[in-house]
Amino acid sequence: MHYHIILTKECNLSCNYCGGGSDTPPKEIKYSIAELKSFLSRDSNPVVAFYGGEPLLRIETMKHIMDSIPARFVLQTNGLFLHRIEPQYLSKFHTILVSIDGTREVTDKERGNGVYEHAMHDVKLIRQRGFRGDLVARMTVTQGTDIYENVRHLLSTGYFDHVHWQLNFAMFWEGSENTEQELAEWISTYNSGISSLVDSWVDEMSRLNRVGGIVPFIGVMNSLLSGEKSRLRCGSGIDFFSVMPDGRISACPVSIDFDFSMIGSIYDSAARSLCNKATIGEPCVSCDIFHICGGRCLFVNRSQEMLRNNGFSHICSTVRHLVKKLQEALPQVQTLIENGSLGQSDLEYPEFNNGCEIIP
Repeated sequence: MHYHIILTKECNLSCNYCGGGSDTPPKEIKYSIAELKSFLSRDSNPVVAFYGGEPLLRIETMKHIMDSIPARFVLQTNGLFLHRIEPQYLSKFHTILVSIDGTREVTDKERGNGVYEHAMHDVKLIRQRGFRGDLVARMTVTQGTDIYENVRHLLSTGYFDHVHWQLNFAMFWEGSENTEQELAEWISTYNSGISSLVDSWVDEMSRLNRVGGIVPFIGVMNSLLSGEKSRLRCGSGIDFFSVMPDGRISACPVSIDFDFSMIGSIYDSAARSLCNKATIGEPCVSCDIFHICGGRCLFVNRSQEMLRNNGFSHICSTVRHLVKKLQEALPQVQTLIENGSLGQSDLEYPEFNNGCEIIP
């Protein structure tokens, strides 16, 4: 199973959609590495993902865990301290997800002046130092973002194997500054960008005989090809859990400050006993595309009362559009597989839950 280890709730940035980490105590790890090791030893094949706040603010703790616990390792970071990871630890990571929102202009607007240049410098540096794992650009897409332009930009840099994105929750919360009309207009623009992005993704497959690394498209298309039904794709509460600094276990790394998400602790819970203690509810489970979407987001599903009027339907409209466009592209992809231009295995990503939620 997959465990997000929250090394600290502190962050060195104060992004517009986040604000610099969580203020809820404790902010720092209170358990011992031996106690964490004892808990994880009950899982025969753990995936350990370092998370925050900004986990590389606590790089020595991260290294201690990597030295002490056998696991596959993942890192989600803002990228500004990647240069601090020594090569012997860099080589242990299967996946590194770097929070970057697209072009220099978009990233710096949301994350702070100079963040894009600094993060890209460190991304280039770890490639030069020999990192050959999966490098994922992890975008937060907010109102005004051109999804087509910014995804294509990140792929064009040549450093990232994959790009994934999530929509900024704040757009859909009660009390959000944008009006209903403004949000509806942007969603229409976003959906149009998704259409263009799907078209270019399929066209590239046809011309180059390779699958471009757009995570939501790969994951959904693979399900459409296989016909396999999906549960909540991020795995929260199923095979994906977050270890809080005080040792409590949350079903989801986003909802760590909400009671519904607290399902156990490293002190008294067996790993398998955590599964399905927090699950998706209505209206998702009765939806006609639930078998493809899986419910999108445990936090949003369980916190619907916090959403603005029509907030939930706005979110669903983006997922429905993405699925519809990929369903329309399915025959073209099937043809490419049938004529040998692609293998279906080319769309089998990720090989394990590496922190890419699949559904934006």
